[in-house]
Amino acid sequence: MTNTTTWPGQSWTVGFDSMFDRIEKLNTQQSGYPPHNVVKHDDDRFEIAIAVAGFNEKDLFVEQKENVITVASKDVDLNGDKEYIHKGIATRKFNKTFTLGEYIELEEVTLVDGILSIYLEKRIPDEKKPKRFKINQKRELLNE
Repeated sequence: MTNTTTWPGQSWTVGFDSMFDRIEKLNTQQSGYPPHNVVKHDDDRFEIAIAVAGFNEKDLFVEQKENVITVASKDVDLNGDKEYIHKGIATRKFNKTFTLGEYIELEEVTLVDGILSIYLEKRIPDEKKPKRFKINQKRELLNE
């Protein structure tokens, strides 16, 4: 006999084990640095905004492989030979990943005033969009 794991008390989750495992893995592997926001501009447009004070476009890279976006910094010495009395602005190397939902595409990446913005758009193919049908009073195809 094979046991199938379901979300507690929910029979509709049969077969989603690997998806829940991935969600749990994503939740536990990410660090909080650098801080980020995910903004929903409307039903089809989103933005990931990452605070990257002290970095410039040469220090960062954004890469998409299938449905995963990776944002990382290169290993650069942003501090130089400075002696700090207090150092509250972090400029350490980082690597963050974001898993995109179905039909979400990366549109543009900008770096303005220390905020790296990744603009995303949901593009559902026409053949996947819901179709509405006209309701006729009689079948027109039979009358030919």
